[in-house]
Amino acid sequence: MSPLSARIHLFAAIIALASATPVSADTLEPQSPAWQVSEPFKKSADARTNLSGAACATPAACLIANDEKKYAQFFAIDGTTIKPGKVIKLLGDQASGDPDAEGAAYDDGYFYVIGSHGRKRHHPEDSNPTSYHVFRIPVDKGTGMPPYDISDDEVVGVEASVMRLRGAIKDALPSAYDKPLGENGANIEGIAVADGRMYLGFRGPSDDGKAYILAVNAQAVFTEAAPLNAELKTLPLGTTIGIRDIAAVSGGLLLLTGPVNEQAITPAIVFYDPKTGTLGTSHNLTVADTTAKAETLLVLSDTAGQPWRVLVMFDGPENGAPAEYRVPR
Repeated sequence: MSPLSARIHLFAAIIALASATPVSADTLEPQSPAWQVSEPFKKSADARTNLSGAACATPAACLIANDEKKYAQFFAIDGTTIKPGKVIKLLGDQASGDPDAEGAAYDDGYFYVIGSHGRKRHHPEDSNPTSYHVFRIPVDKGTGMPPYDISDDEVVGVEASVMRLRGAIKDALPSAYDKPLGENGANIEGIAVADGRMYLGFRGPSDDGKAYILAVNAQAVFTEAAPLNAELKTLPLGTTIGIRDIAAVSGGLLLLTGPVNEQAITPAIVFYDPKTGTLGTSHNLTVADTTAKAETLLVLSDTAGQPWRVLVMFDGPENGAPAEYRVPR
């Protein structure tokens, strides 16, 4: 290779790396006024201190999941106040464990809730079979609410996909599949659905600064005969940085990032275009309680030419300690 050709190849490699690597340029501060929760989320402290994912069909129809119980809860947004509503049972009492729900999404008349699809972090000896669930809740597209009476005692109107994604995860991440998170195992923490694709964000593994999103055909997750058409996407987020939640926005996805385990890593939000693989600027978040874990990313507004308004909620504080941020495009 001639010296000129070598320089051209080096320049091309630098350009490609720059387009793929997020650049941390600023820190986002919480907006005022502070958000309030009108009453505690149901039904126990275990649930409301372990909120793990939320999504909205409309401001009056949102759903929040927790990673400790067999239910999710609807809520409404009124200004800067969250108003908890009805509880919906996801998994029957006959199940030996909870679904370890880690993310929620809404798209085209359905709410989705996904389990971690991995072993328990604090009990790695538990294979955690109930975590291999994806739930789909049909709702009225106008109201965003189920057109039937929901129940907090029995499963009504909720469709469950069980083990459907297990093979796809094993094929995509063979060295991390069915391993504890503490051993860099596979663990889903975020879900987004858009344009017929379901995007699954992994908290772990993190390999040489790379995190992962698995994209599959959303309808096929609930149709055994249909191909998943799984595609693994590799994101250079940084050493031991994983995806803690995902939200669909115009043109791509917003990612909430944070430590894979207990590393001293500041939570951040970054835009990702799954079609081109491009990562935007990574925006660190200023948080009031540095011991709390940023777990939930909820998009409040997505207006062309304006910053995204997002709500971040935390694992640890009662009712998630919601904080609003403005994310530059």
